[in-house]
Amino acid sequence: MITADTGAAHLASAFGRPSVVIFGPATPEEWGPPPGPHIALTKPELRRGDTFARDPDPALLGVSVQEVLEAVRELGLR
Repeated sequence: MITADTGAAHLASAFGRPSVVIFGPATPEEWGPPPGPHIALTKPELRRGDTFARDPDPALLGVSVQEVLEAVRELGLR
């Protein structure tokens, strides 16, 4: 599963499905998945932290496609 920090990420975690979770305003340290087949990606140096902002948090938008693809490969996903 490739997703932002949403309900889908929590379901993947609950069912033990490998996931790449992209975080924006919320921190993976606080809201990320437990140890398991999961990789959390974010750009903490860009985080504004406003979960109800009208625009996506820069910490979310700062994660590149290449970083996501590398995480997918690291988990052995296709």
